[in-house]
Amino acid sequence: MAEEDAATHSHEVARGSFWGLFGTIALKIVSFAYAIYVARAFSQENVGLFYLSLSVISLIGFWRNLGLPSALQRYVPYFEAKNQGGKIISLLKISFVANALLGVMLFIMIFVLADPIGAIYKSPGLSDGLRLLAAYVLFENLYSVSLSFLQGRRDIKSYQFLNNVQNVAKLALTVILFSFFGATLFTLSAAFILAYAAVFLLSIPMLLRKASDVPSSGEAMSASEVLHDIIPFGITLTIVQSFWILISSTDRALLGYFGNPATSVETVAIYSIASQLALTIMVFPSAVGSIFLPVISRLVGKGDRSAMLKVIQTSQRWILFITIPVALATMAFAGEMLSVFYGGSYRSGANAMSIFILGLLFSTLTYPISLALAGMRLVRLELYVAIACAVVNLALNVFLIPFFGMEGASAASAAAFLISAWMFERYGRQYLSYRTPSGIYKLFAAGAVAFAAILLLKPLAGIIVSLVPPVGSGEFAIYSAKFVYLAALGVMGGIGLVIFGAVALLLRTFKHEDISLMRSAAKKTPLPQKIILFAEKIALLGVESGKRAA
Repeated sequence: MAEEDAATHSHEVARGSFWGLFGTIALKIVSFAYAIYVARAFSQENVGLFYLSLSVISLIGFWRNLGLPSALQRYVPYFEAKNQGGKIISLLKISFVANALLGVMLFIMIFVLADPIGAIYKSPGLSDGLRLLAAYVLFENLYSVSLSFLQGRRDIKSYQFLNNVQNVAKLALTVILFSFFGATLFTLSAAFILAYAAVFLLSIPMLLRKASDVPSSGEAMSASEVLHDIIPFGITLTIVQSFWILISSTDRALLGYFGNPATSVETVAIYSIASQLALTIMVFPSAVGSIFLPVISRLVGKGDRSAMLKVIQTSQRWILFITIPVALATMAFAGEMLSVFYGGSYRSGANAMSIFILGLLFSTLTYPISLALAGMRLVRLELYVAIACAVVNLALNVFLIPFFGMEGASAASAAAFLISAWMFERYGRQYLSYRTPSGIYKLFAAGAVAFAAILLLKPLAGIIVSLVPPVGSGEFAIYSAKFVYLAALGVMGGIGLVIFGAVALLLRTFKHEDISLMRSAAKKTPLPQKIILFAEKIALLGVESGKRAA
């Protein structure tokens, strides 16, 4: 019975991950288009000022939501499992009021500090950027409450819908404002803020609908619970988030500070674009995480430890099986992708991008473990990890950036990701009695073989392009050549993916549960039954020997 319950929760994660993956892929495609448009339509100076302003706002506004959105993600499913609907509604109301007040306070603070911060960076343009983006914090604060509540209720379709609407609105508004005001910092900032304002208004009816579904059972949260439980928990989460914000923003802030004033803003622009492209490998981990956290939080509320461990192992295996080959192909073709998508001036960010991706792979390894600990509300462990990573990241940034520039910044981030993976693995053993299965490390071995194959095949892309005659003339010929080159790179990456899958099969990294889920998913597609059965037979060759899963 325990194995059947665990399988049920794994299937729930799989279903939620489908919507999460669908939404996240759509999100990344639009983000891709937005980044390409911004990089090509706006000067590197404006792009750099825009991202530098966002980084500075993140650093000085680390306290802006008191961790309440994160508390919603963890407490809503926890209270739901305990049939305490009254506390869910109370926490939602408290979160909205507090976030609105904190957003207004930070808005005022940014306006007051804009000129002194610009003077530190010797950049009047930064002062303008901070003032233009100040209103963003208020709408982002309110929007984050709506999103967190929907995620806590496991409404992943609405969660992803809102994220995608915000992303599409950001791109559309940037294009529209560009036609009126041109390629200015105002255009970038105004479109960014208006997108958040619009999607927050759109989220209100969805929020009200999901709130009306909450059972009216149980009492509302008492003042004592708010003061002694929620607020301390939220403040601790705020401290945790402040360290992660420090990690994610320090590199750009210090690149702008240590760099030559004449070129530092352009360096920030290149690094920001490169790191954004690197983050595309987190598509599937993000999709799994959106449903994984509320499922785990609910299991914590029920006290079902065995089901938790099963879901962690399954999610860890799925995440890495999909993420590793994508990450390796992106690392191998980093320079080419930056050049083709964003322009030749961004190609210099290739090494930094590859190093950043390597660091992300470290963190992906223990991503489900970190979410499980978060679902258990062991926030002090998150704090320990965040402090250690922030200290390492800050120290290495200060030491490496003056000598290695962007590569030094990405190496500092990669080191922080490695530290976090090691610590979460250790805490997973201590508090969950969870040890990463050997099959997980076999996936990394398969990845190493595939990566070597991709690097060996990479020169073929140039040969293929040289054999294809040019199509058209002028600008059309240039774009057609880029398309052929991307297609050739895609073929090389596809071959690497096949090699990765073949080695993973030989090393027997699958389980019967994976085959069952793949069978269920395949039956919902128009694929012929013969093809499904053939694929299942191939996949069964890679199933780890042992007792068949229920």
